[in-house]
Amino acid sequence: MAIIACYSDTPAGRLAIRRGLAEAHKAQDRLLIANLDKEPITEQHLGIDLDALLDLGVPLQILPQDGPVHDAADFVLQAEQEHSAALIVLGLRKRSRVGKLLMGSIAQRILIEADCPVLAVKAKE
Repeated sequence: MAIIACYSDTPAGRLAIRRGLAEAHKAQDRLLIANLDKEPITEQHLGIDLDALLDLGVPLQILPQDGPVHDAADFVLQAEQEHSAALIVLGLRKRSRVGKLLMGSIAQRILIEADCPVLAVKAKE
């Protein structure tokens, strides 16, 4: 089992990582970071000290978005199945109705289609 935290280089994405870490530590589970950005993740992006994770005993793996999956929601849902996720943590931010209509909603698809529980954390942007 694993906990998946959905990362994007935004306050909501960093909040999802921090909450995912807390949940993984509490459950004594591993943390998988689903990188929804195309750029590689660094410690500065995450806003956490990776060595501190090792001290907490939280195994960590970053899942890069590569291969045939082009949609972020598909990527997360596929990772959920492949890694038998116990929980998905994702960050949300406020968007206008028009923004939701034009951009679609990755979070909405994950919330509806995931087989495991989904924890949505709201960032104050």
